[in-house]
Amino acid sequence: MLLFFFPLENSLFSQTWTLKDEDENYTARHECGFIQVGDKFILIGGRETQVVDIYDYASDTWTAGTASPILLHHFQSIEYEGLVWIIGALIDNNDPNEAPAEHVFMYNPLSDQWTEGIEIPASRRRGAGGSAIYNNKIYLVGGNTGGHNGNYKSWFDEYDPKTGVWTQLPDAPHERDHFKVAVYGDNLYLLGGRQSGGPGGARFPLVPEIDIYNFTTQTWTTLNPSKNLPTPRSGVAVAVYQDEIYVIAGEVEGTFNDVEALDPITNTWTTKNSTRKFRDGTEAIVSGNGIFVVAGKGGFPFKEMEYYNEDNPVGTPNVLSTFEADEYVKSFIYSETDGSVVLQITLSNVLGTTGTFIDSIELTGGDYSLSQTYNDIFLGSNSDLIIEVTLNNTTLPENNGLVTVTYNNSSSFNISLEGDLDSTLGIENINNKIENIILYPNPTSNSFSINKDVSQLQIFDITGKLIKVFKGNSEKGTLFDISNLPQSMYFVKVENLDGDTHTCKLIKQ
Repeated sequence: MLLFFFPLENSLFSQTWTLKDEDENYTARHECGFIQVGDKFILIGGRETQVVDIYDYASDTWTAGTASPILLHHFQSIEYEGLVWIIGALIDNNDPNEAPAEHVFMYNPLSDQWTEGIEIPASRRRGAGGSAIYNNKIYLVGGNTGGHNGNYKSWFDEYDPKTGVWTQLPDAPHERDHFKVAVYGDNLYLLGGRQSGGPGGARFPLVPEIDIYNFTTQTWTTLNPSKNLPTPRSGVAVAVYQDEIYVIAGEVEGTFNDVEALDPITNTWTTKNSTRKFRDGTEAIVSGNGIFVVAGKGGFPFKEMEYYNEDNPVGTPNVLSTFEADEYVKSFIYSETDGSVVLQITLSNVLGTTGTFIDSIELTGGDYSLSQTYNDIFLGSNSDLIIEVTLNNTTLPENNGLVTVTYNNSSSFNISLEGDLDSTLGIENINNKIENIILYPNPTSNSFSINKDVSQLQIFDITGKLIKVFKGNSEKGTLFDISNLPQSMYFVKVENLDGDTHTCKLIKQ
């Protein structure tokens, strides 16, 4: 007799929910966020607490993080650039008239720091909506401006963290709150929800329709009513898992443990195995070959992590970036005939995976000006921001200024501008000075160029060890290949045709 054995990891039999029986040294909560950042799970927000709980799945241990500056609940959390983002939350327990948050909030698990981000336009504030990240922009849809009191919306907004720009987009087809969204391909799916405080009471009416926004065509569609959510409910968790969109648990007047999955290619629904616990008001994490849920409410807030299919989460460790300027004292000379001098300052977020929120860049010194304002912008990891400062008076013997960069709400550094008049120099002489050397692009992945003719380059690693030399005269714009160097920060010693030397920093991505 021949026996055949088939792997079961993708079979319905193996894809069941299992209580994890994890360490429960954390706070029970609901209407909260649960999201993976790097190699940690983050349990954040909720009606019951402001404390963040961080789960290390490798050691099955929880640690408590810094409490949020205000109570935050009824939101869909987002991971972006190593931070947890909360956009569109409710901030008190004055049910049914909870107020919406006035700002975007960010939490950095590595520095255990909360940052208050941009102010949300007053006319677009709400909680209990759906939010997602797509192509480096954050989207907020639906929600309720008054908590649970009938002020449900179909609003749709885009927030660009890198520019701080908030843009209103076309409304979704249906007003709803207490739902979740999922991104699959170029589409944003709205799943579950209700119109809180509408006809029928605080938890009615339900919204079973599936609204879809296509980011490419920038249009909304709604699936045929035959494709509605099979078990209409609100307070669901969602997960994109094995090319299906899972809608997990939820509530109407009681809590659910139903799990249903939409195939976004065929628009067909499949009933999956139910969760072990009835719960609503939490989120789901897809990691490794499994889905993980924790917390929520089933009559009362509880903990009880469970996973679907396999308990083998994976993640790359998050690394705290270094935010710095290329120089903290920018000395330069000018001639009386110049009239003005443009200086470039490079701010870099390097050697890590976390972004930095720049509150403001301010300038003191009456003869200096910034080329633009720099307020409430976000600099991603391994990225540069080049700011231009102009000295508008070159007649004084010396002219000093100060650039102050404030970031992550409470940190700052200064860059001194020290200009000196040299009447013997014309502008051409100044431009040829070795101090005006610029490496570009910087950061780079394969090669870089220099804005002047040079005779030799020496590249040193961060320990000061010489690792590469380019000998011989090279014209400005020549490409220098560093594709064989590992990702790191380097120091490039440049020698010009006159034998003068200058050292610049270079980031290899």
